[in-house]
Amino acid sequence: MVRCDGSPEIGLGHVVRCVALADELHHEHGWQIMFVMREGPLAFEVVKEKGYLVEEPITCGPPVPYGVWLQQLSDKVGAQILILDVRDDFPRAAVQAFRNQGLLVVTLDDPTDRRLETDLAFYPPIPQLKKMDWTGFTGQMHSGWEWVVLRREFSSQPPKPANSPPKILVSMGGSDPAGMTLKAVSALDRVHRNFTGVIILGQGFSHFQALERCLNRARHSFEVRRNVTRIWEEMAQADLAIGSFGVTAYELAAMGIPALLLSLTSDHAESASAFSAEGMAVNLGVHEQVSENALAEEIAKLLEDRPRRVSMGRKARETIDGAGAARVARVITSAIKERNDCCQSVA
Repeated sequence: MVRCDGSPEIGLGHVVRCVALADELHHEHGWQIMFVMREGPLAFEVVKEKGYLVEEPITCGPPVPYGVWLQQLSDKVGAQILILDVRDDFPRAAVQAFRNQGLLVVTLDDPTDRRLETDLAFYPPIPQLKKMDWTGFTGQMHSGWEWVVLRREFSSQPPKPANSPPKILVSMGGSDPAGMTLKAVSALDRVHRNFTGVIILGQGFSHFQALERCLNRARHSFEVRRNVTRIWEEMAQADLAIGSFGVTAYELAAMGIPALLLSLTSDHAESASAFSAEGMAVNLGVHEQVSENALAEEIAKLLEDRPRRVSMGRKARETIDGAGAARVARVITSAIKERNDCCQSVA
C-alpha cells in the first residue's frame, strides 16, 4: 500500500517516484500495489495510467479520521507493506499503530518525526540529515545517492548528440506551481550567445497564457513540448538544463546533464546544495531571490565553459546511476522475507 499525493499546487514528484518504486516491486518482485491518495485528480490519473488501483478519499457520510481511513483500507486488502511519501499531517501515532500490527512501514525522504516509527527510511545525502534527531529509532536508515528513487529508464543513457549550437533544456517538473519556467525563458532571452531552447511542460502546468506572452516577445526561438512520455530521451539530448529542485534535478543528473537549479523553498535550496557540493549542478537558491539578470549571467558562464559542463555532466552520471528504485525494492522485499522466515521459525 503506497500513500502519496500530487497536484498542480504541490507538484507530482512524490507520485512519480512512488510509481517508479511500485513498478520495481510489482514487475520484479511480484507485489500487488494499491495507491492511497488524497490529492487529485491529476495525480490519480498518473497512477491509473500505470495500471495501479487508486483509493480516493471518502466524500459521502460523516468524515473519517485520516488514520482510521488508512487503517480500513489496509484491513480491506490485507496489506503487508505501507510506503509513505507524504508531507501532510499523517500522525506519528498512526504510523506506530501500523508497525505494531505487523506491517513493514517504509518512508521516503521524510523530515518529520514519523520517520522514527518506521522500519525502513531512505534518503538522498541532503544536509538536513545531519540535523535530525534519531533518538528512539529502531529501524534501518539508508542514506546516499544510491537510494535516489527514479524510473528505471534513468538507469541507462541514450546516445548523446554533438549539438551545434548547444541545446538548453528548461524543465520545472510536473506542474511548476511558481511559474519558474517563465523566469527561465526570460533569462535565456537575455543571453547573447546562440543556442537551441527546448521547454518541457509537465501535465500539471497551468501558466500557458503567461508563457505565450513571454515567447511572443522573445528574441530567441524555443520549442515547447507538452506531456512528454519519454522525458529521459529529451533530457539526454541537452547540453545544459535549467530545472527545479526535486525529482527533476535527480533525473537530469542521472542523464548526465549539467544543471542550474532553482528551488521553491529554502528547504529545497538546502537540499540542492548537495548537488553543487558534488560538482554536478549549480544551486541558485530560492527562485524568488534570483533575478532574471543573475540567472542569465549564470547561463552565459556555463555556455562559454564547455569543459566545465562536460565535467559536471560526467560527475552527475557517476554520482546518480538511476538504479535506486531497484535497490529500495530489493531491501523492502528482503525485509519482508526475513520477517516471514522469522515468524515461521518461531511457529
